[in-house]
Amino acid sequence: MIKYFEICLKEDIMKTYARIIALICAILMLVPCFASCANTQGSEETTANNAQTQVTPEDTTPAVDPNYDKEGFWKDDLADEIDFKGETVTILYWDDVERAEFEITEEEADGDMVKDAIYRRNLATEERMGVTFEWIGTPGDGGDRAAFTSYVRNAYSGGTFYDIIATYSRTAGMLLTNGFIQDLNEIEDSYINVEQPWWPKSMLDTCSIKDSLFFVSGDISTNVLHFMYAVYYNMDMLDDLNLDDPVALVDEKKWTIDALINLSKGLYVDLDQDGTQSDYDQYGFCSTYFHLDAFYTGSDMMLLVPGQDKYLEISEDFFGQKTIDMVDKLGGWFRDGDTYVNTSGGSRNYSVPFEEGLCLFRCDRVYVADTEYHNGALRNVDWEYGILPVPMYDENQTEYITVVGNPFTLWCVMQSAKNPQMSSAVIECMASEGYRKTSPMIFENNMKYRYTPDSAGKGDSARMFDIVRESIAFDLGRIFSDILSFMSEMPSKTAATSSSWASMKAQYDRTLKRSMTE
Repeated sequence: MIKYFEICLKEDIMKTYARIIALICAILMLVPCFASCANTQGSEETTANNAQTQVTPEDTTPAVDPNYDKEGFWKDDLADEIDFKGETVTILYWDDVERAEFEITEEEADGDMVKDAIYRRNLATEERMGVTFEWIGTPGDGGDRAAFTSYVRNAYSGGTFYDIIATYSRTAGMLLTNGFIQDLNEIEDSYINVEQPWWPKSMLDTCSIKDSLFFVSGDISTNVLHFMYAVYYNMDMLDDLNLDDPVALVDEKKWTIDALINLSKGLYVDLDQDGTQSDYDQYGFCSTYFHLDAFYTGSDMMLLVPGQDKYLEISEDFFGQKTIDMVDKLGGWFRDGDTYVNTSGGSRNYSVPFEEGLCLFRCDRVYVADTEYHNGALRNVDWEYGILPVPMYDENQTEYITVVGNPFTLWCVMQSAKNPQMSSAVIECMASEGYRKTSPMIFENNMKYRYTPDSAGKGDSARMFDIVRESIAFDLGRIFSDILSFMSEMPSKTAATSSSWASMKAQYDRTLKRSMTE
């Protein structure tokens, strides 16, 4: 039976948040929005490596394609004549963003290639748009989501209206619930062009309902790349155990949950002989429970989907047989004892066995390879590792799917901003400049080359990174998790505790219904 939310659009969203249910209704109806965007250039890839030239037998001089700039990147459609005459653009942002020095603002170049790229992105936007940025930071991550929302509420009540709000993905959902951000599609003569390649195509496919668009992300947020989920593997351990090459399985579209389980079975060894699982034993797989959300999305299942007319519905997948089977399969795997999974965020340090070279596979965000951020990062190890996409549900699935961790930035225009058209121009320009400045630096020169050891990043791992990035997906069920009792974590937490989804789904159904009426 499909469980769904029937949501009615209210004419004045700002009057509705007296009751939480009314707010939820407004949001789930208007939400279509989330950065719907498609790269309609088709085969015209938009990186410098893929800039296209045509050569004819009569003329060996490469033809100049007017759609690309001199660096080989797809051009934006922001006119050179745009000039907001030195106007100050106030940007409220979450200053406790994970990897803050690589995400929002950088005041000067300091020699780090990614930080310098962010500095140049911001400077180029200011110069092209004829504006000056004023950055206002306040905490908004994790437990500060409500505090960030209250900060915006107080500003709004006091007559302070920021031009742009850049915030944690889940906080953006709360801002929309409270009516503090506006529909980008309703901005007169908006400059945001969601068909440009700096806005991921998957956002259109997975997050659109009707015609509204309230927040966007993509190349404008470096954390969209940093927080992609993937599976790392220990190359040396794989060779020592004489196991099948998982890269070949990926290429053959046979890299499935079953394949991962089969490769990791029977590998547990109580190395410290203390009779219990510990950080320094040998395992086939390690992770923490909330990273296991990646398996749900990777299995081509959604949390929320567009319903008929004005409705958002809980996906048929969520309480369906496929989720029951997936949770049971993962739970049985964890019970077998070959995995080291943190089930509650407690003292068990799930990453230690892999970093110590004692675990074959690890599901995590791709930034863990960065030595400047992560304790015991993978670039510090003395053995080779590789990277793989999150496995498919089974071989009937046609594509790998990569979910992005929650700590990425969504960009919004605040209600009553002084010049919404200017705000839209700045957002579009910053995304375009991010596409040509920060993303190539992170992906080509940082992730694919610096973070992968095999053949200076030119081998299988670099190719696997391409697969991971090309398969990014989003889900409104994750964005509106505060409203929906963190439904994205329900299947993964059930699997991590080895419970049955069939026995738990009735309880979760009641929980979701209660969250709509409180």
